[in-house]
Amino acid sequence: MATSTKKRRQSHLNAGSQTSNSAASMFSGGQTDQLGVDGRFVEGSILRITMKNFLTYDYSVLYPGPNLNMIVGANGTGKSSIVCAICLGLAGKTAILGRGDKVIGLYVKRGCSKGFIEIELFKTGGNLVINREIHVENNQSLWMLNGRHCNQKSVEEEVKALHIQVNNLCQFLPQEKVGEFAKMSKIELLEATEKSVGPPEMYEYHCELKNFRNKERELENVVKEKASFLEKAKQRNERNKHDVNRYYEKKRHLDVIELLEKKKPWVEYETTRKEFEGAKKERDNAKKQLSALKQAQAPMLGKIQLIDNQLKPTEAQIKAKTIAIKEASLKCKQKQEQLDRKHKEIEDIKQTQRLKQMEEEDHQKRISNTRRTIDDLKAELAKVGDQPDVTPRINAVNVELRNIREERAKIEGEKADLRREKDNLHAESTSESLPQTIDMNNMMNAKEQKLQRRHRDTHTALHWLRQNRQLFGGNVHEPMMLVINVRDHRFAKFVENHISFHDLRAFVFQRKDDMEKFMIEVRDKMNLKVNSISAPEESCSRRQPSRNIERFGFFTYLREMFDAPDEVMSYLCHQYKVHDVPVGNDQTKAMIKTVIEEPYLRVLYTTEERYTLKRSHYSNKISTSNSAVHPSQYLTITVDAEEKRLLEQQMKRIKTLQAEAATLDRRDNELLAEKKHLSEVKGKKRQLEQKISTKQDRQAFSKLPDTLDEIDAMLNEERSRAECFTGLSENVVDEYNRREQEIKHLEKELEDKSNALNAYRQNISEAKERWLNPLKQLVEQINDKFSDFFRSMQCAGEVDLHSENEEEYDKYGIRIRVKFHSSTQLHELTAYHQSGGERSVSTMLYLMALQELNRCPFRVVDEINQGMDPVNERRVFDIVVRTACKETTSQYFFITPKLLQNLQYADEMTVLCVHNGSQMLPPNQWDEKAFIRRCIQRKARA
Repeated sequence: MATSTKKRRQSHLNAGSQTSNSAASMFSGGQTDQLGVDGRFVEGSILRITMKNFLTYDYSVLYPGPNLNMIVGANGTGKSSIVCAICLGLAGKTAILGRGDKVIGLYVKRGCSKGFIEIELFKTGGNLVINREIHVENNQSLWMLNGRHCNQKSVEEEVKALHIQVNNLCQFLPQEKVGEFAKMSKIELLEATEKSVGPPEMYEYHCELKNFRNKERELENVVKEKASFLEKAKQRNERNKHDVNRYYEKKRHLDVIELLEKKKPWVEYETTRKEFEGAKKERDNAKKQLSALKQAQAPMLGKIQLIDNQLKPTEAQIKAKTIAIKEASLKCKQKQEQLDRKHKEIEDIKQTQRLKQMEEEDHQKRISNTRRTIDDLKAELAKVGDQPDVTPRINAVNVELRNIREERAKIEGEKADLRREKDNLHAESTSESLPQTIDMNNMMNAKEQKLQRRHRDTHTALHWLRQNRQLFGGNVHEPMMLVINVRDHRFAKFVENHISFHDLRAFVFQRKDDMEKFMIEVRDKMNLKVNSISAPEESCSRRQPSRNIERFGFFTYLREMFDAPDEVMSYLCHQYKVHDVPVGNDQTKAMIKTVIEEPYLRVLYTTEERYTLKRSHYSNKISTSNSAVHPSQYLTITVDAEEKRLLEQQMKRIKTLQAEAATLDRRDNELLAEKKHLSEVKGKKRQLEQKISTKQDRQAFSKLPDTLDEIDAMLNEERSRAECFTGLSENVVDEYNRREQEIKHLEKELEDKSNALNAYRQNISEAKERWLNPLKQLVEQINDKFSDFFRSMQCAGEVDLHSENEEEYDKYGIRIRVKFHSSTQLHELTAYHQSGGERSVSTMLYLMALQELNRCPFRVVDEINQGMDPVNERRVFDIVVRTACKETTSQYFFITPKLLQNLQYADEMTVLCVHNGSQMLPPNQWDEKAFIRRCIQRKARA
């Protein structure tokens, strides 16, 4: 059986438990009456835990309190069963409990077929009741939300919405997991802390940054690979360039050889043609000689024939004539043979000439085609040539691009300087002021959270105002506690004690009609309880004090301690006379009897007290009342006005620089596009000129020798030179040209990826500021509490944000360092360096440091005080009570099998005593008052 005793000034609930084997009606799924809910329960707090046939319990109902719940009982009585019920009832995994078994059915009491857990959570607008029915046979669970069947995912979503994280050791620390807390890595501890006490978006920003960093690494690797590949391609091409040059040198020799081989037939043709002309002349001459011989011989032959016919010649005459005829015939025959040879030579020459003529005709056709091609290229070149020379413009573009990139580098440098100044300014402010002073970017959030906890209606109206500010004609100021900025955190208590919370949460209007419109919307239509104030029509913000402060230790007036908008200050001067309320020091306190005699004083402050003076109209006697100045709750969050102004200027300058950088980027892209176009124009013109030059070369014949001997000699020389270039082919040039195109493509890709990487780094920088600054502030707050707790135990401890590389966001972690003996140094908390008791103390105090930051609705710590020595256990217990019983903290469950004697308890505590055994009283016979009375009597007799 579990019983409870609660110490309160106003007891709303006799919290206890019931043990029964038949009262199943408690598991109907309905909500309990919210007895004991005195406004201190936060969203997600546990109001009731009901267990049936669960581990050690037949049937039990627990009603925890809103603050510290001390669950006490001997080992084996069922304390940890309550922890298991909280975990499993809120859809936690069995692995969280560290018991080693994953079978949910093993949590049902032995001998029973099914077990039940029902947990009721506090929720504005209606509590949330979660029911889990566990079946042993099939190891399955049936879930219900507020009496309706649902699946486990629905329960998990509801639990998550209430910021409950039973898988987070910073919120839920079962007995078996206590040792694992010290084993958590710095990275795991940071993530658990972010989820437990950080703003909802902090862990999301962290995950986003890690994803960003991974993407940045991918881009960096891509850029690095592209740059490396580009460099290697350039190096390969540079090495191949020599071979390409050698190839072109060889090709020039081969081209000359080709031209020589083409010209040689023309030389041969020309030689043959000249020989033909000479042979033709010789033939004509031979014909003429033959004809002349025949003509010269004809009369003689006629005479011979006539003589032969008329006379009988003599033998001598005949012989002489015959010899002459034979000689003439021989000459004729020789001439005929010579003529025949000439005819044959002429026919051969004619055949060769016909072939040469065909080649010449083909050559002329090619020349004609080439001329037409040259004409076309010249016409195209003329079109391109009409444009002015683009080289000067390309040079001008290059100069402008260099200037833009230099300007961009200056902007980036200035932005980096501004960021460093901002970080330094923030570091100086946090090192020189109390922990309550936080970064101005989070100031409003922190104040708003306090306003939301204290007065939810005002917070709701605030959000409505921000969305509908355009409805009002004059100035409308948010609640005073949000717009008042105390210049020094030490002054906050005076301002807050002087102005009522009723006015601190009031909206201030410049015009009355705006105030009436606002109240109709938020009070009448939205049914919200809010306060509003209309500022005086004539500003009172600059009223002068009735008398100067020159003695009694007064050092300022209340108005000079804070800044506020004119309408707010005007109202405070008019209503609270803040311009005329002096604030003094210990000297004022020491002279208070003299001070209160001053006729002009009505209200004054010393270091720790407020004095109100009233003078009787009848007797002129002065009546004085004084009260303690309570610590500030709302206005301690301050920001230095000069720092704020400087930071605002820096942010404005950064935005201006970002706009200038964007303009430069756009201009840079425009110039790159123009340069590309101009380069294409210039390249096209150069290509056309090169083509024309190449075509004007099948004219290169005129530069070559004109004789066959010279051609043959030159051919031999060129062939010898060409043969010197061995192992070269056109593939070398193809590969070189292909790689040149690849290099251009890689350069473009590298430029695009580099630009993308720079843009991504800018996004990361902005995301980093959103995450890192609030995180540093959060860790500083944890460290302040943690260090204070250790100092109160005459030990030392600190918490810091650890990162070996500022850009590796997945390596950030929280480092805990502790020192329990004056002779030792601070050592990091690990599973091996400290003793078990020291680890328990460190773990407990870290969790208590988180407790005051109060984002999760409850925390559970099971038997963490085991292994502590009595001195440390007593100190830790005092810290737990002092911290967990504050009004602003969340619910806390502390499970322990034993307690030391003579501990200090608080009225806000709820003590749940867990008993077990055959001699237990039934719940209907249990009398808590009688039990306490008998204990007191027994102690008195002893």
